[in-house]
Amino acid sequence: MRDTGDAAAEFQKKTFTIRSLPIGIGRFIHNIPRLVRAKRADRVSDQFEEKIMLAVTAVNECQYCTRYHTDLAHEAGMDQETITQILENDIGAAVDDAEQPALRFAQQYAETDENPGRDARNALRETYGRETAADVLAFVRAIYFGNLLGNTYDAIQFALAQRAHRGRQCLRSVASRISRVVERLRERCPV
Repeated sequence: MRDTGDAAAEFQKKTFTIRSLPIGIGRFIHNIPRLVRAKRADRVSDQFEEKIMLAVTAVNECQYCTRYHTDLAHEAGMDQETITQILENDIGAAVDDAEQPALRFAQQYAETDENPGRDARNALRETYGRETAADVLAFVRAIYFGNLLGNTYDAIQFALAQRAHRGRQCLRSVASRISRVVERLRERCPV
């Protein structure tokens, strides 16, 4: 999961590649039943769920997910200060001790490109129990996919804008050269 090529070399956010997108889609589809179970089980409150979503989004910096989940967090009753702290990766100040392990796991999951390690997964299970840990992981997987999808869209837009800019520069250069040639011809062959 890198940028989309030379045209997007300056685009620094995590994105899908041609190779990683089908894998990501497969993982997302595989995660849907887990996500549905997590929502139905209601072991994770809406507010806690949005904190998890924002923690992953803070790492991946998806502008669309940031806006959407900020709105959902407000609807779930979260105050703006908490949202801002999570988006600034200040988990310690944003949440109580009971929620910190899940949010730290969420950040680690995003920072390690979906590979937080066995110890992190075991710690999540030990803290929350098998079922709630599975719910947390389902939310983390879903938002990670959404983040990379949004960032991939932005990377494509960025690449297209870069190409258009280079095309305009090329046309200006050609037009300038043609103008100079025409000017020289006028000087040599007055009409």
